Amino acid sequence: MKRIFTFLFLLFSVGCFSQSTDTLKTQGGKKSYFVSFVTKLDIGNLTKDGIYLEGYVVNISSEQAKKLDGKKIRITGKARVIKGNANSFEQVRQGNYKYIEYPKIEVIKN
Repeated sequence: MKRIFTFLFLLFSVGCFSQSTDTLKTQGGKKSYFVSFVTKLDIGNLTKDGIYLEGYVVNISSEQAKKLDGKKIRITGKARVIKGNANSFEQVRQGNYKYIEYPKIEVIKN
């Protein structure tokens, strides 16, 4: 009987503390999650860090952005929240922003 309770306790403990793939994961103290969305790329949203798409800053080179300008694309990748610096006089973002560092980019054909 004692073994059954021990087994049930261990089974319950493992089930409670395991993470599913759609929950937030922390890596080095930073929370990240997977996103996927379809949008039309507009080169006017290009910055030095990437391009603003659907509320995310997506890491993309200016050459790649020029090739994809005006096209409908799907972005998939791991997003993380980067804290801004409201007290800085440097050229940094003032507020927090969502950043996709290694995006997978697919062109959607109409």
